[in-house]
Amino acid sequence: MGSRPWGRPRCGFTLIELLVAIAIGLIILGLAVPVLREIRRPPLTQATKDFLDACSHARNRAIMEGVPTQLVIREAGAEISVEAAPYGVVGATNGVSPEAFVSDSGQAGAAPSFVRRMDDPDVAFEAIVVNQRSFMEAPATAVRFFPNGTADEFDAVLSWRRSEARRLTIEAMTGLAQAAEAK
Repeated sequence: MGSRPWGRPRCGFTLIELLVAIAIGLIILGLAVPVLREIRRPPLTQATKDFLDACSHARNRAIMEGVPTQLVIREAGAEISVEAAPYGVVGATNGVSPEAFVSDSGQAGAAPSFVRRMDDPDVAFEAIVVNQRSFMEAPATAVRFFPNGTADEFDAVLSWRRSEARRLTIEAMTGLAQAAEAK
């Protein structure tokens, strides 16, 4: 320890030393943040999150706008979108897309308000059941959400390389989606 001219020993850090330490810490943090942003979730986890986000978006949109909304699953889950439900269609529908219906204004369906594509081709649905009907072979499947908070009943199994799977459900009375480990 050094001593000061008046004889007391020096304890602690000077202001300059503290500022240099903080600057070095900020530089290291600045270099680490972009690397941490690039870390990706496992494919099945990301696909599950995308599905739950889409369900939440569809339910909220139906309630807030007061019109039925649908979650459309295309190509065995390769794409999930949320769009306005076609007028006058009751129950589970098959193959509904924005191009396949005419809106109340008489124009082709509006663009989806939410779209997610699965990045990993190894993530796919093993089963899709809407209102107790299997839609596994369909090119597209729609799950409707209604303004009163209810929805079509939905039960599906989403898997990754057939080694890991999640059971996805939408409760008909509440319209709430859940995910759990498939057995």
